[in-house]
Amino acid sequence: MLSLLQEELIIAMKARDKATLTGLRNIIGKLKTHQINKGDELTKQENINILQSLAKQLKDSIQQYQNGGRKDLAETEAFE
Repeated sequence: MLSLLQEELIIAMKARDKATLTGLRNIIGKLKTHQINKGDELTKQENINILQSLAKQLKDSIQQYQNGGRKDLAETEAFE
C-alpha cells in the first residue's frame, strides 16, 4: 500500500496538486511511523485502522475549529 501511495505522490508532484500532496504526505508519514514502531510491514487491516483513525482525527479537528469560531483553521484542515 505504501508503494502505491508513493506513486500517487509522484503523480501529484508532477501535477503540482498541493491539496493531494499535503494529504498524501500526511498519510504516508503516519503509515511509516506505525511501520517503524512495529518493526515490520503493516498488514492490510492495520493500514485500514490507521487510515480510519487519521480520518477521524481530521474530522474531529475540523469540528473543534468550527466550534471555536476558527473557520480559517477549519478550512485548512478540510483542505487536507
